[in-house]
Amino acid sequence: MTAHEDAIRELDARGAFSDAPWIREAMDAVRREAFAPEVIWRDDGDVYTRVDRRSDLVGWSAIVDGRGPVVTQVDDGADTEHGETATSSISDRLAVASFLTALDVRPGQRVWEVGTGSGWTAALLAHRVGPRGRVVTVEIDPVLADAARARLTPWADTVDVVAHDGEDTVPDTGTGAGWDRVHVTAAVTHRLPHAWIEHAAPGAVLAVPFSPPFGSGGLLRLIVDEHGVASGRFVKSVVFMPLRGQRGPGHEAFQAIRAAHPAHVSTPVDWHLAAVSVDGNYVQALALKLADVHRATAAAGAKWWLHDGKDSWALVNDSPGAGHALQGGPRQLWDEAAAVIAWQDDAQVHAYDFGITVEPDAQWAWAGTPDQRWRM
Repeated sequence: MTAHEDAIRELDARGAFSDAPWIREAMDAVRREAFAPEVIWRDDGDVYTRVDRRSDLVGWSAIVDGRGPVVTQVDDGADTEHGETATSSISDRLAVASFLTALDVRPGQRVWEVGTGSGWTAALLAHRVGPRGRVVTVEIDPVLADAARARLTPWADTVDVVAHDGEDTVPDTGTGAGWDRVHVTAAVTHRLPHAWIEHAAPGAVLAVPFSPPFGSGGLLRLIVDEHGVASGRFVKSVVFMPLRGQRGPGHEAFQAIRAAHPAHVSTPVDWHLAAVSVDGNYVQALALKLADVHRATAAAGAKWWLHDGKDSWALVNDSPGAGHALQGGPRQLWDEAAAVIAWQDDAQVHAYDFGITVEPDAQWAWAGTPDQRWRM
């Protein structure tokens, strides 16, 4: 049994294809390994190490044939032996199966994809829509776009690769109708571009990874109505790289805001941050109710650094018997977070019962039903 066959059998056993058997057929016909470049990157924990197929076939094959994602670019294309940040990858098969299941793409449909990457998912989509359908995939990195276009040559009659920023580029379908499906492979961190929705047909489905700066998020499945409003729930926990235009600031932003706005409040902390940090339901509530707040953690989640990217910050520690929060700036971010934790402690909303609604001039999060909403 080949590594590919073993991986597909494992996915079968996990029910990855139960709701969409066509994905199994597509993955058999369009192998992931055929889209892996000769140079990939191994995740060594705190650094990514270059692995070249021409000099290390065993190491390269171990990553490509493995169950996880394949990092295909670091530091926005830096030519180096070691990289700090993964900036493009081929997703793991289970995540791709989850996205394509949520997308529910049908033969003959028009699909708009944001984030071509290697081109593998565009080829899977082309396999599904067939010769009567169309896939247009956009990639912000021109080097990646050129490489993907070459790999997608066998599907050239169905797939167009556009080298541009997918946040603001939505081509016309050429049919007088909107897109039937929108497949996004890089995470939105705050606001979904409404252009994705206004160019979609009524009834269109969007599958979007949403990763707010506080944490949590997941795969968001939205359906577009006849008024150009998209709404839907989170359906699966996933972690994806952010859209390049929505990358958040690093820890240096916290330090700069703290230096400019000295602490003026010290508040006792009664909540166990470590327990909150590992509970996806609480983190989802915090992430959606504090949509502009960035969080970093340490000490297994017992220490939080919070900031709003502008002028407010909090340093929170729940050390037993000595928990406290230092806060600076016009907002008291820990007080806001504590109020959300108390709300979730009472409401007990599951992470998959949260959703988002996107209107032309506003974006809302909600709990349970769309009418229980707040502006993000």
